[in-house]
Amino acid sequence: MEKIEFKQLFKIEKERLLWNYQRINRMFKNLEPTEIIAKFLINQSVEFSPNRMIDILNYYSPKIRKDKTLLDFAFEWVRANRIRFDYKKFINLGTYEDQNSAIDDSIFLFFLDYDNYIRECLIENISELEICALYEIFFNPNQVDSTNMDAFLKNKELKVHTIFKGKEKVNTSIFTLREGLSAMIKKDYNELHSSKVKIKSDQQKSGNEVLSTITEFDGTMLERLVKSYCFNKRKIVDRELENSISRFLSSFFKFGQFYKYEDFKDKLIQNLTDSLYSGLTENHKFISLDILNSDNLFNFEKTVETQKLDGLAWIKDLIPILKEFAVKFIDRL
Repeated sequence: MEKIEFKQLFKIEKERLLWNYQRINRMFKNLEPTEIIAKFLINQSVEFSPNRMIDILNYYSPKIRKDKTLLDFAFEWVRANRIRFDYKKFINLGTYEDQNSAIDDSIFLFFLDYDNYIRECLIENISELEICALYEIFFNPNQVDSTNMDAFLKNKELKVHTIFKGKEKVNTSIFTLREGLSAMIKKDYNELHSSKVKIKSDQQKSGNEVLSTITEFDGTMLERLVKSYCFNKRKIVDRELENSISRFLSSFFKFGQFYKYEDFKDKLIQNLTDSLYSGLTENHKFISLDILNSDNLFNFEKTVETQKLDGLAWIKDLIPILKEFAVKFIDRL
């Protein structure tokens, strides 16, 4: 997702927010800047007590880049509230086998881009621990205890580390995101999907019924996208298609688990074929899916056939490959 697209996806009304801030600023001229910002944030339904919020603002104020202001930081807090709302709708639509699937999918599709974005507001040498704490503050305020910032960070300092290789800071944002957001996503998953958990059973073998969770690529979102296009011919933007492909891949691949290409290739092609074809309306059933059974994967397969990669690495590598297939397929409609 490009930065401009991200801003459009989670756009905030800065003019309205600025007007509200200026109104509060005029009303309380005798207050400190952090106290005014705290009143502004509470007015925007940010969930913290005034004293706790002032403590947080005072802590992060020196961590803001010189070309940014505390008000810019406050705007990002408001944006986080918006993202939290859209993310809840997103996870409610998903079907996940377990909590780890929900965590990986949510982080990859929602919060990985935001991580790059929010860091532009903060100084370069900010610690990963401080970023992690900021995610809990922004997205999971109910879990943030009532102690001050120093005590809050102290309780977490053994879990999140800032790592350097020479003078270069190593990118560990995935681990920072998982530590900061996993508790929230697990909680949401349990609340929203407890009634939707599905267990698939194998046929009875040797008189014993064996329960199993059969792992498949879930192309529900991709299927809906194709079906919607068949009905109204609305142009599918890149972000929609990439999100659908990402959901398809994230439903199978798990972060921290390693896969070989030959172990999932046939299942990937079959599930993708089924998902695309299932999205067709009766008037479009004549479309051929031979593009998925051709040699288009040959060059990619030669590159990765001996590799064993982490689930997230496979997702990143396969998105452009499968996107090309989907674009060719949709262009035929």
